[in-house]
Parts: sequence; C-alpha cells; structure tokens
Amino acid sequence: MVTFIDILLFFLLDRQLVTVGGSLKMKWTLILLFGSSLAVTTLGWTYHYSNKAMDWAQARQFCQENYTDMVVIQSQRENDHLVSLLPNRISSPYYWIGITKNHKNETWRWIGNNSTWIGNQSWAEDEPNNNYSNEFCVEIYVNKGKNRGKWNDEKCSNPKYAVCYKSQCTESSCVRGTCHETVENTTCLCEPGFKGDRCQTAQCTESSCVRGTCHETIENTTCLCEPGFKGDRCQTGSSAITCGATGVWSGPRPTCTIYKQALMAVSGCGAVSAFCCICLCWMKHRKRKKLTQVRQPEEVTSPFSEVQG
Repeated sequence: MVTFIDILLFFLLDRQLVTVGGSLKMKWTLILLFGSSLAVTTLGWTYHYSNKAMDWAQARQFCQENYTDMVVIQSQRENDHLVSLLPNRISSPYYWIGITKNHKNETWRWIGNNSTWIGNQSWAEDEPNNNYSNEFCVEIYVNKGKNRGKWNDEKCSNPKYAVCYKSQCTESSCVRGTCHETVENTTCLCEPGFKGDRCQTAQCTESSCVRGTCHETIENTTCLCEPGFKGDRCQTGSSAITCGATGVWSGPRPTCTIYKQALMAVSGCGAVSAFCCICLCWMKHRKRKKLTQVRQPEEVTSPFSEVQG
C-alpha cells in the first residue's frame, strides 16, 4: 500500500522580478521533491539529486535510469549555478559529479562528451591530492565554508549523493537544426537557409541554389533548376545537353528549328556524290569507245599491205 510518505510532494515556488532589456519579466523556479530525489526546473535542462548516498558507479546508474546522466559541468558559471540550487551539507557526504579517470597519470575527463574542462579555481585547496593512490572520482562541496563549490578527488567506492541532469532537447525541439542546451535556455542552431526559434521557417539565400531559382515553402526551400542541372541545390549537371547511350537526354530534349535544311544538305551531298559517280563512269565509257574506234582501221589495213608485198 502506498503511504503518505511514499507519495510526498513538496513544492517550493520562488518568484522573482528580473529586468531584461528594460522590461520586467517573471522568473519562476520550481523545486519538486518526490520520493527519493529532488528536481530543480529551469528553461533548459533540469538538475536532480538523490536523497540516498551511494558509490560513484551506483550514482551514475541512478542518473541514467531516472534521468539523462550524471551532471557534466562545462564552465564556472554552470558550476556556480548548480551549487546555488543544491542544499547545503554540514559535512561529508557531499555530491558526486561526472568527472573521473581510470589511472593515476591519466587526465580527468567528463563523462558523455569526453571534455577535459577544469576551471582555474575548481579544485579545493591542496586538491587533487590522491591521498589513497586510487582517488579517481570527484565530489563537489556544497556548504557555507570557504570551499563551497570546490572539488575534491575521492575514492569511487565512498558513498555520496548523486547529482543528475535531464536534457530538455528532444528530436522535435528543432525542425531543421540542432538543439543546444545551456543553463536556463535551449537554442536551435539552424541549418543554412532556415530561421526561427525552432528553425521552422525556410529562407532563400544567395547560396540556396547553385544553378536555379529558390522557392520558399512553409518548412522547406525548393530549387527550380536550370536546364541541364539537377540535385536538391541544382549543383549537378552541365549547361550542355547531351543524348546518352540509352537514348535519354541529360536535360530537356532540344528542338532543331532548321532540321529540314540539315536533311536537304545531307541529301544534296548524296546527290552530288551520285552525279560525280555517273560522270566518272560515263567518261570511262567514252574513253573505251574511242580506243575501240582507233584500233579497227589498223586491223583492216594490215592484211592488204601484206598482199601487195
């Protein structure tokens, strides 16, 4: 049976007036406590932490099963923002964060993006000290002392509270772009030719179509290609239209306006060739006929001369 403690919901609503661009806007921060974890909701990703201490591996598993992953910090601003949201602890255990290494001489790396970011003042005084030669995980101090927000290397087997994040970016966040999350904000980095807060509006530019005319639609741009060109940007082809071996033209089939003259020229060449052939044969025939006529008188006079002699 579900008890009151099991379904305890605690809402803390913090309302502030913030000046943005000369106007007043309301900033809301919602803190929700449910079961064994707490969530701090902002406009970008949400931070979550457990109410039960566990070792580093268990903490990451907790984050991956319930949210996106263990928290990854990429700037001092993110570090300070996270610390401002987490409850203070009087003493250890504090909170695990998602930076680790496997061996003593390795570089500290953040999980997920493999980043090596470490701020100039991230570590607490005299840290990391690797006291036990196997302190390969990191906790963040959240207290009221001088080390507030600083890091300390710790043995991964020690129990700490998990700090997780849940990404607000989804596949549908940006229509034609990449969703980028920062503290309290999500931004769509639009593909070329698109604009809008979700990259939902197509926009023709000078480079939209290589050899064609750009046409805008609601969520896309279409290139109407010049003859002989094709592709989504009319980037493939040539202005010279040719007939392929299969009998398919590379572009719109050309129409010859003087094909009759070309046909007549071909026919004329054939006629001239035939006429020249006939003339040549006639001349040869005439020459043979003349030779025959010359030989006949010689054959007639030869015997008579022999009789007289």
